[in-house]
Amino acid sequence: METLRCPFDQARLSAGDRTIRCTQCERNFPIVDGIPSFVVPELASIHEQEEWLRKQSEMQARDVQARQYDHLLGLALLSPLERHWTLRALQGTAGHFGVLAEVGCGTGRMLQHFASVADVVIGVDFSLESLRLCRQRMESVGAWSRTLLLHADACLLPLPDAVLDAVASCQLVEHLPSDRLRNQVLGEIARVLNRGGRYVVSGYHWSLLTRWSGGKQGMHRGGIYYYRFTREEFHALVSASLPVERLQSVFGYVWLAAGSKEV
Repeated sequence: METLRCPFDQARLSAGDRTIRCTQCERNFPIVDGIPSFVVPELASIHEQEEWLRKQSEMQARDVQARQYDHLLGLALLSPLERHWTLRALQGTAGHFGVLAEVGCGTGRMLQHFASVADVVIGVDFSLESLRLCRQRMESVGAWSRTLLLHADACLLPLPDAVLDAVASCQLVEHLPSDRLRNQVLGEIARVLNRGGRYVVSGYHWSLLTRWSGGKQGMHRGGIYYYRFTREEFHALVSASLPVERLQSVFGYVWLAAGSKEV
C-alpha cells in the first residue's frame, strides 16, 4: 500500500481481502488473480470520446491476442537486439536499480529482463489477459516474489511522485491515439521517476523499412491504433517531459530515447 496511490486523486489506499479502497474518493478497485486493477469505467472521463473508443478497441484486442503476441515473427527476430540496446540505454552508468517499472509491460517480454537489473520490478498494463501471462512468465524465471503487476491506464499511474529509480516504456507510445495522451503518459513517467532516475522510452520509427509495411499511422489487426514517429517528432515528445541524452534508431524499427531526470 505504501507503493500505491489512487490514480484519480493520488490519495493513499487501504487494502481488503479482494479490493483496494481510496481513503479520499472512496472508490473501490478489485484485486484479480493477485493483480490490483485500476481500469474502471471512470477512466472514460479523462479521455475524449474518440480516444477512449480507440483505447477500448486496443484493450479488447490485446486481451484476445495475448497468447499469440510473443509468437509474432517480427518480435521474435528483433527482441534480442531491442533488449540489448534497451538495457544498455537504460542502465547508462547506473548498473543496478532499487525499484524499476515498465509502463506497458504486456506479457513480460521485456520485464523479465529488467528484473535482472533491479531489486523490485513493477509492470503496468491495461490488458488483464497480458498481465496474467506476465505473471506466469515472472514465476517461471523466479522473479515473481519481487514483482508487482498493476492493471492500469498509463495516463493515470497508480503510483506516488518520485517513487521509482528507473522507468522503461517499450513500444507503448505509438499506440496512444492522440498527441495529448502521448504527452500525458510521458508526463506521468517523469512524475513517478526519482530525480536522477534513469528512463528509456521506445516507439515506432517512420523509416524506409517501416514504410513498406503500412502508412505513418493506421490500425493493426484487431483494432490496434499505431503512429510512426520521425526523429524530430519523437525527440519533441520525450524532451517535453524529460532530458534526452541519447536517441537512436534500432534498425529502422523503433526509436530509443534515454536519459536521467534532472536533479
